[in-house]
Amino acid sequence: MNKKSYALIACIVLVLAFGVYYLFRDESPKELQQQQVKNEQTVNMTYSGNSIIEEQDGKRLWELSAETIEVDPKSKQAIIKNLRGVFYQDNGGKMEINAAQAVLDTKTRDIIMNGQVKAVSADGATFTAPTARWAGNDRRFYGSGGITMTRDDTVIIGDRIESDANMQKIKVEGNARIRKGGPAN
Repeated sequence: MNKKSYALIACIVLVLAFGVYYLFRDESPKELQQQQVKNEQTVNMTYSGNSIIEEQDGKRLWELSAETIEVDPKSKQAIIKNLRGVFYQDNGGKMEINAAQAVLDTKTRDIIMNGQVKAVSADGATFTAPTARWAGNDRRFYGSGGITMTRDDTVIIGDRIESDANMQKIKVEGNARIRKGGPAN
């Protein structure tokens, strides 16, 4: 073999070696890495003007409507802006509730509401709190951060409240006061 043959074989071996290295190297091109990151990121779904309803045995338990509802598929939570809700009571009544924001955990069915939460029940009782939570499994309301509950001429204030779905059995804790015959001071 002559020098030209050796040079040609050496060039072919180098090209093949470079090709094998290029195919099996650890580093991916930057665009491929960015595409993989985008594929791994979860895209939240946002809905405008929709409602979420929970029913059990054909009976409606609650209904939430909102300006926007953003659902995170990974955490299974729905972030609700400008919540307007109706919670149906066992006695046939209902309680309407408003909050600036809420988070619904679709696994536990708990709803955490923030932003001057206000609820009005069918019998005229009103409830206000900075934060409230509906415990889906227990069907109970919890309020905190300085609550006020008014029914007829009775006003109850305190740091925290716990109530059944009918707002009939109420427990107030922390600086609890009851005033009959007028507004709380």
